[in-house]
Amino acid sequence: MNRKYLNLALLVLLLGLGAVLYFGDEQDEEETPLTALAAADVERVQIDHPQQAPTVLVKQDGDWRLSSPVEARADNFEVNALLALADTPVHKQFPAAGTDLAGLGLSPPKYTVTLNNRVIDFGDTEPLQHQRYVMLDDAVALIDDLGSAAFDEDPSDLVAKTLLPDGARLSRIELPNLVLVRKDDRWQSEPERPEATSERIEALVDAWSRARAMWNEAIPETGGGDPLTLVLEDGRQIHLTVAAHEPQLILERPDYGVRYHLSKALADELLRLPPATDAAADEPETTEAAPTAEGPD
Repeated sequence: MNRKYLNLALLVLLLGLGAVLYFGDEQDEEETPLTALAAADVERVQIDHPQQAPTVLVKQDGDWRLSSPVEARADNFEVNALLALADTPVHKQFPAAGTDLAGLGLSPPKYTVTLNNRVIDFGDTEPLQHQRYVMLDDAVALIDDLGSAAFDEDPSDLVAKTLLPDGARLSRIELPNLVLVRKDDRWQSEPERPEATSERIEALVDAWSRARAMWNEAIPETGGGDPLTLVLEDGRQIHLTVAAHEPQLILERPDYGVRYHLSKALADELLRLPPATDAAADEPETTEAAPTAEGPD
């Protein structure tokens, strides 16, 4: 009986020691953020790839814009992936002095990201957990590989996926086979065509206001296609070309150097009038009350 209690006591002691060691290790390996910056504090981001023009993003009045290599509205989702770098957890950290930086892909770095004035060099991934080696100041750190297209050499995915600026109103749409204009808050075709009713035109205009690309890429050397022009109410013009209808609708914006890949179904919504609706079919039927054989009460 005493031996039984002794074994139980030893088991409790071992469990206690195990807990101390476990939680002690957890405390020792508490992960700290890569920088002291919060995402909201970042006002400028620069990405430098070897032999490439720098990609520069600047926050203006709360909105992010690309200022290099093109001037364009930025995609908030992709920018957020960049900002997540500021406080991403560090799994391990050690001094850069005495470390084979070339063997980690950090000398020279694969690319560099600068958040405000904090310069972060990116190296290779380690083979076991595929974490990324980065160098900040005089220390090398291991972080999760964020794996976002926002860090790529091609900055196209950082360009806003929406085709129109937020809140912009169209005043003219020049499609390959159709021109639409807004006059006195009424849309009409030019020249006027009987099938171009205001209802059908407004549906097309609304489709342009909502249109969003699934992803972007740089325009290849073989780019080009049927031109179209969107004129905004403030006079700004957006020139696009229809590069393909299959397997997706592809629109190119030459001044950005960007190809927008959109859903194939949007070709019918953006490039031609929608089918006419039968208004009469939507009206409720009316029937006269049948006379009754009964007289008045």
